[in-house]
Amino acid sequence: MSPIAENLKKIRENIQKYSKEPGKVRVLGVTKFQPLERITEAMDLGVHLMGVNYVQEGQKLREALKDRSVEWHFIGHIQSRKAKQLLDYSCIQSLDRLEVADELNRRLGAIDKKLRVLVEVNIGREPQKSGVMPEAIEDFLDKMQAFPLLVVDGLMSMPPPLPSEQRRPFFQKTKEIHDALSGRYSFNTLSMGTSDDYPLALEEGANLIRLGTCLFGNRW
Repeated sequence: MSPIAENLKKIRENIQKYSKEPGKVRVLGVTKFQPLERITEAMDLGVHLMGVNYVQEGQKLREALKDRSVEWHFIGHIQSRKAKQLLDYSCIQSLDRLEVADELNRRLGAIDKKLRVLVEVNIGREPQKSGVMPEAIEDFLDKMQAFPLLVVDGLMSMPPPLPSEQRRPFFQKTKEIHDALSGRYSFNTLSMGTSDDYPLALEEGANLIRLGTCLFGNRW
């Protein structure tokens, strides 16, 4: 069994172990700085959801894999001037500014298309991080109704880089916000958890986990 196959086996075992609804959990492969052969091997093993952090890297990768069945998510910081290059993604997980939403909605209107998005929550209130502050999420979502071509499907968050167990309250808080708003906004996705902490995120209700090194191995 290859290292990636072993990694994926462990990940799937952990999903069964830690998630209350393992059948609803999706694994997203974080492609950042990973070689193409590792990404294609993961796809061959059944990982067909891939996340891109950078627009230019994403363009090259999607071109290289254009003949493969892949659901592409953009998970990095969005620059307004590059919004036009994100219209053909299946989902944008990192929406946190209304001016970006406006730009995306305007460009989607020109091609008569809708786009699924997640709102990024700055759950740790970290000044160096992107994301909407927790207390501002509801107001942000209300204002998002001005952009009907963006379909808000849930929330994404990343806790501060604390020792693993100390991240749990941040996952719990994101889940609380998600659940409080999910009926009103028809949320389906709660994107939490990375290689360092995804078992905790699963315990606290994540149904999409974003995995890089624990799936593919160390980055180049």
